[in-house]
Parts: sequence; C-alpha cells; structure tokens
Amino acid sequence: MGIGKFLLNKENIEFTGKTSWKFGRPAIVDKGLKYYDENPQDVDRIVKNLEYAGLRSTGRYLDEVLEGIAVHYYEKLFILTKRFEAYWIAKNRVETGDSFNIIKEAVNDKKPVFVAQSHFGASYFMNITFMANGFDITSVGKFPEPAGSMIVNGSNFISDRYKTGKTKLVNIADPDVDVPYEMFSTLLRGGILSNVFDENNQFSRKYNFLLTEVMGGSGMDQFLKKFNDEKMVVVTPFIIRTSDETFSFEIDRHLLAQSDIIQSFYNALEKRVACHPEQWYFIHELHEAVPEK
Repeated sequence: MGIGKFLLNKENIEFTGKTSWKFGRPAIVDKGLKYYDENPQDVDRIVKNLEYAGLRSTGRYLDEVLEGIAVHYYEKLFILTKRFEAYWIAKNRVETGDSFNIIKEAVNDKKPVFVAQSHFGASYFMNITFMANGFDITSVGKFPEPAGSMIVNGSNFISDRYKTGKTKLVNIADPDVDVPYEMFSTLLRGGILSNVFDENNQFSRKYNFLLTEVMGGSGMDQFLKKFNDEKMVVVTPFIIRTSDETFSFEIDRHLLAQSDIIQSFYNALEKRVACHPEQWYFIHELHEAVPEK
C-alpha cells in the first residue's frame, strides 16, 4: 500500500468533508508523515529518486518533500468532498494576475486551447480555477470510482450553484469512453482540453529534465502535430503554493512550430521544480519514468 491508498480511504474522506481546511489539512498531513515514519522503504525510494534528479535529499529538504506529498493528497480529498469551500479558495486564494489573458484571447478568437498539465503543485485545484474564472474545460485523466463520480458531481454542483464554467471529465478508467474522439471533438469545436504530459506509458519517449532523462510525453507530440499555431494555443499552467492557504497561478505558452514542444513542456516544469522541489509530488513515482538502460 502506497501513501495514496493509505490516505484516500473512507475515514479520511468523511473527516475531510466535515472538517475545515484550517484543521483538516494539518491532520491529514500528520497522517501522511506518520505513514512515512512507518514505511522507511518508501522514504528510501524517494531519496533515490531525488538523487537521480539531482535534487537535495537529506535533512529539511527531504522533510519538506515528504510533507509536500502529503499536502497533495489532502488537496485531493478536499476537492473530492468540498464544494463551496473549493470554489471560494479558487476564487479568492489563487492569485491569477493577468495569467488568464492568453486563454481569454484564444476563446475570443474561437481558437482551441491545449492545456499540458504536470504532477506539480496544487494540481487538483486546476480545473476549478479555470471554472472560477469563467472557462469550460475538458480534462483527460484516470478517475477510478468513487473519485470519478465525486469530482463530476462536485463540479456540476459548483457550476450550477455559482454560475461558473464547467468541467467535463474524459475518464480513461472507463472502458466505454472513446478518449481520442473526445479529445479531438473538444479541440475541433474550439474548446479547452487538459491532459497530463509527464507520465510514462507505451507512447512515451526520453526527455531531458533537470540533470537526467525521464520517459514522458504520453505521445502528445503525435497528437499535437495535427495542429499549428494559427489554429490552436498550447500552454502549461501551474498552481504554486505560496503559503498553507494561498496559491499563485502561472502559465507559459508553447509554440507548435518549435522543434520539440514536449521538451518545451518539460523545460517549463523544470523551472518550477528547481524553485519549489517540495511541490513536485511526482517524485515518489519518478522511478517509474526512469528510462531502461
């Protein structure tokens, strides 16, 4: 059992649902840190992953990484169980500045937007941040039950009650969903499509990242080559934690005309990880993306 399964249980779902952020967050984080105290083999794996990436792996640096992973799973529990509170945080605690201007311009020009997401920062607040700023977004991902239904029900409630944008989930975990069709149809009608680029699967290849190489891309380069910069806008967004309860939304644009757009995604991610390594929660799974020798 990994930390995800350890924390994402019925007891913690019920606890988070009835407990405020102020008290729920530290309680779940403490449970996560206790898990690592009782599972030193998982800590050893994280240390090796940090060393592979050329990141600091001892003392307070390691402590901050372990806490950051636990925080990520609290945020997942929060999004699964909270509605008004999640909307309120996205509306009032996520500083966006003028970052959404590029999305607004694309929508006004009726251009589709491809949103390349990564396993970094407060990623579970990404969809609701788009919604709170008035944008509909189609999100591709693996959402096994009961998480899938909880996310759908929660986002539908928020959209109806608070008149926000909407989130449509394209659930890879559902065998009845035609994922390629849903992706292409979203873009062809000028929508906003979100997909994760930093996962290793049968479509991945090597990319440079930090001081090493990782497998990733999920074949998105083959998908994106069917478009050009006149017909689509491509971005990488990041929600960075600036305190225990505040966040900053940042966004980079990438050009399809460049030689390797996926490498450009990784360059954007690298810049954030270098500044905030404790927020790169994928570090506990990085060994799964290490290229075979």
